[in-house]
Amino acid sequence: MNFHVVGIGGAGMSAVARLLLAEGHQVSGSDRGEWPLAQALARDGATVHTSFAADHVDGAEVVLRSSAYGDANPEVRAARDRGIPVWKREDGWRFLAQGKRVAAIAGTHGKTTTTAMTWAALRGGGVDASLICGAPLLETGSNAHRGASNVLVIEADEYDNAFLALEPDVAVVTNVDWDHVDFFPDRATYQQAFSAFVAKIKGGGLLVLCSDDVGSQALSAQAVKRGIALEWYDAAGSPRLLLPGTHNALNAAGALRAALALGADRSGAIGALERFRGTARRLEKLGAAKGIDVLDDYAHHPREIRASIDAMRAGHSRVVAVFQPHTPSRLRAFHKEFVDAFREPAGWIPTVIVETFSSAREDRDEDRLAESLAEEIRGTYAPDAESAARKIVRLAQPGDAVLVMGAGDTRPIAERVLELLHEGAPA
Repeated sequence: MNFHVVGIGGAGMSAVARLLLAEGHQVSGSDRGEWPLAQALARDGATVHTSFAADHVDGAEVVLRSSAYGDANPEVRAARDRGIPVWKREDGWRFLAQGKRVAAIAGTHGKTTTTAMTWAALRGGGVDASLICGAPLLETGSNAHRGASNVLVIEADEYDNAFLALEPDVAVVTNVDWDHVDFFPDRATYQQAFSAFVAKIKGGGLLVLCSDDVGSQALSAQAVKRGIALEWYDAAGSPRLLLPGTHNALNAAGALRAALALGADRSGAIGALERFRGTARRLEKLGAAKGIDVLDDYAHHPREIRASIDAMRAGHSRVVAVFQPHTPSRLRAFHKEFVDAFREPAGWIPTVIVETFSSAREDRDEDRLAESLAEEIRGTYAPDAESAARKIVRLAQPGDAVLVMGAGDTRPIAERVLELLHEGAPA
């Protein structure tokens, strides 16, 4: 078939596009500007455009759109006008899952790493599974893989209720902690979405839950009522990892249980997890200069920020942070929690707050919420990446970890920090 992907540069859509391409389909796609994952697809045979235009859908049998782009997008509109079926991301998942044993990895936090760990454990344990992941694995450089077995490991994102398209044989829920407030107006609707996800597990399937998370525990009674098998995990059951942090120990413990349920050899799976190097933008160390480590991290929720800060304490005299809020709605809903995330018993984490990321889903922050957050945590506000990099370099000292966090376009900040340190900027 001939697929055209609207928003092909994003982590989720590029993974679907890559698996479609690997299965022999023709793939084209568009996005705004040059995205690394899209350019990698172009090198492997996809036709990639760096802007949106109606004629890009010429010849497409299916137009597959990101949740960020609706009928206002010229390519989506052209497809509807021409009678071309328009699928969303989850329709692509459903198509690729046909005939597969599906391991769906869900949860507010940690699902990218747990998805990648599950796939790595399966591979190490003798099961060549297919993969759809929300970030490239550092080992492979890719966020997707076509395996020889009938197992598909997929990162089951809850946004827009996308994960309800799946009927998994094995489901992992890492945690349930209200997020995506632009779609889920309150905690109750968010919890209901995960209950609906559990209801989609196939009869005779398995639900893997974290015993440390209250939101996940609430799903157990529902699984028991349906006759779904349950397995619990905690950090004590984790292999010894290269990755820091209790949260990664939990991720590995859940991934191991899912992999074993799908036929992985235990010894091989554990060995793969012990060698696992991580995924892009999840506490990814970009380099060091002047005795300062610089890391790029996807943390964008208060709980994630706190977990990343705590994970980086070992081996560093201090953690100094750059944080770019992602969407005004999230920053507004969790403002107090964001403040608390940067609070220390002895004071505040030295932090630069960058102007809120302007995504395709929401308008710019007109209420100056980022500036307000910077003031409340005794931090510094930066309107753009260059000023953020220069401010954090003035704060950092030898022995520190510079932790650059956010779900938007924060990686260039971390890269610029390294450049400035190498150029001789003060530290």
